Amino acid sequence: MKKTFLVLLITTLVLTELSAQAGKQITRFKPTVLVEFFTSEGCSSCPAADEFAQDIKRLSDSNNLFVYTLDWHVDLWDKSGWKDPFSDSVYTARQLQMALKNNQKAMFTPMAFVNGKGALPGAAKGEVGKLIQQFVDNPASHFLLFSATWVPDQKNLMLEYEIKGPPDSCDLFFVWAEKEITNKVTAGENKDKVLSHHNVVRKVEMETRGSEFGTVIMPFETDQIDFSKYIVFGFLQHKRTFQVLAVQPLIFNTKKPE
Repeated sequence: MKKTFLVLLITTLVLTELSAQAGKQITRFKPTVLVEFFTSEGCSSCPAADEFAQDIKRLSDSNNLFVYTLDWHVDLWDKSGWKDPFSDSVYTARQLQMALKNNQKAMFTPMAFVNGKGALPGAAKGEVGKLIQQFVDNPASHFLLFSATWVPDQKNLMLEYEIKGPPDSCDLFFVWAEKEITNKVTAGENKDKVLSHHNVVRKVEMETRGSEFGTVIMPFETDQIDFSKYIVFGFLQHKRTFQVLAVQPLIFNTKKPE
């Protein structure tokens, strides 16, 4: 079986030890934050959220924070004049589940969640920023490590992971995202606009078993992939509360060894 090792982790998180009230040592980790935007090319309010996502990236990079964004395109607007080519009903179902967990019954775009919390308007910079700061200011109980191996003859990406912290009652997600997309909209509310998207979700795999170590297989339809265009995010989410406990990005090292 032919394998190609193409992956480079882009962050290393530092562990800290905190004293528990009972006098025991408990392990805590540097906080990681996932900001999820649920959006649509058929929504005139959504381009502002795309710009906000870029602002978050710039601020997190300049301040050495582990804050990441994902762009989920939903199909709520697909019958309103423009079908979003990146939308999926699976992503809409995720938005609905997360909104209900946050006591938000109305479905709208853009909607933003910070580590699974909020269900806020996607361009509400102040409120989203406050939530980000809350998570940044507190050590995390979990940490995720993973690597990936491309198996071209099987058209599979093999993702091997390790969870630090209690893995029970958690779901593990791996998201295949396209880093940059520019698309001209020819109908609907954004007609004739050229829209830019970042970290657009294109594929998702989920592991529901509560295990500390494991492997998840992400299948593809082709063995011809331009890895430079994509990034993989892994994140750990509590089954009951839907809070994201840890997130880790992974980029592909496509340079040939000298």
